[in-house]
Amino acid sequence: MTESGRSILRVLLVLTIWLAAAGSASVAALPGASYAADADAEQAAADIDKLLQHLDAGDTAAAKQDFAAVKKWWTADKNDVKSRSLDLAMEIDGQIASISLAFVSGNLDEAKAQASNLRFSVTNWKDGAYTDNNGKSQLTLSTYVLKLRSAADLAKHGKWDEARSEVKVLQQQWLAVEGDVVSRSQSVYNDSERDLVLLDGYLSDPNKRDQAGPIFDRMIDSLAPLADAHYSWWDAALIPIREGFEALLVIGALLMYAKKAGSKPARRWVVGGSAVGLATCVAVGFVVALALSSAAFGRNNMLINGWTGVLASVLLLYVSYWLHRHSDAKRWSRYLASKSSQALSGGRMFSLGLLAFFAIVREGLETVLFLIGMAGKMPGAQLAAGIAAGFGVLAAAALIIVKAGSRLPIRPVFLVSSVIVFYLCFKFMGSGIHSLQMAGVLPATIQDGLPDFASLSLYPSWYSTLPQLLFLAAGVVAVIVSVWTGRRRGPATRS
Repeated sequence: MTESGRSILRVLLVLTIWLAAAGSASVAALPGASYAADADAEQAAADIDKLLQHLDAGDTAAAKQDFAAVKKWWTADKNDVKSRSLDLAMEIDGQIASISLAFVSGNLDEAKAQASNLRFSVTNWKDGAYTDNNGKSQLTLSTYVLKLRSAADLAKHGKWDEARSEVKVLQQQWLAVEGDVVSRSQSVYNDSERDLVLLDGYLSDPNKRDQAGPIFDRMIDSLAPLADAHYSWWDAALIPIREGFEALLVIGALLMYAKKAGSKPARRWVVGGSAVGLATCVAVGFVVALALSSAAFGRNNMLINGWTGVLASVLLLYVSYWLHRHSDAKRWSRYLASKSSQALSGGRMFSLGLLAFFAIVREGLETVLFLIGMAGKMPGAQLAAGIAAGFGVLAAAALIIVKAGSRLPIRPVFLVSSVIVFYLCFKFMGSGIHSLQMAGVLPATIQDGLPDFASLSLYPSWYSTLPQLLFLAAGVVAVIVSVWTGRRRGPATRS
């Protein structure tokens, strides 16, 4: 077995052990009891909605009356919330105190911002989308589908602002149920993430609101059959296989490059970047499993996925160009002759490690969180077996990639690698921009006529499509330049 193959095996083995431990810890912390929705919270949420409306209108007197009703609910139900979730009780306590202080100081903008946060916290309490004192979130996929139906009814009756507010909440709560979805159907998962942004975009545009209805129906029809799904070890195995394979292709290409260059330091940078990425994913997974609710982490996860996707895409574009440029055996020989076999530039080796880190974090974070989402739905032994099987398949694939790459000539290896890396660059950019739209960093605008194929990260928005078109144009130009310079160098070499 090559040193690169052993490095990949060691990394995957460590991740398997860590994930099995995280899954077992999560299972141990998840009791079977569930809590019914608090009817009083429905009224509290309605009072907060009125509070926000009056703050928007600048009616301070009416807003204070609404806030008094909210505080009355909190005085009556505070102990109940504490008994179920001390963290959520402290969160709501702090928000109410901040609103009170904002009213005293006359800062209505701050009051509005804190009231919006309070609305989400109370909604999480009502829906069970919080971490209770035993570490479990109660938001189920069945409840999520009911909330989708409710938002669809609001849109059907022309209550566009209320429907959009519900969709915003559903976007933030998506992380609490996405593990249930992706473990059963990757296509439904991809389509649902796309549709959540489409709904936001359609409901935001008065000229396209009528198009939201079919999107609601499509989401409900695809998610409802998955609500009562049961899980086996194979479902747990499929998650790391599906999510990890693209990252494995990136790491494999980097290791092949380091091996062809004969640079052990470069290989250590790739393995080190991968290991740090894995440790980051697992650390975040433990924090979410033991300290946070999935819904509370949802927006941060989208931000992480978004920015790492965009940054990894930019780095991958350069790697793809570099691999294509050096696919010629003579050019590669000249490149190696200009450098020591152990002394690639420090900046380039750091870039390799950084790209490996981004590739792992981009895919690994979702893998860990998906598995944590399944932890309460199957025995810990089955979960651990599934994780081990999934990473065993990845390890076998890694060995095949590295061994095959080390035995093939430079040109086919680098050409195929450049195409694969460019495809991942294209896909990471689309999915990264889409995640930023889910997080609310970018507007969820929809443009009819643009390609819509979630499996390839093609979304009908110029925010994602335009960068992808620019990358595609850059790739075409790079190929043309490479072919042109190769033809010019050919006659010169022969002469």
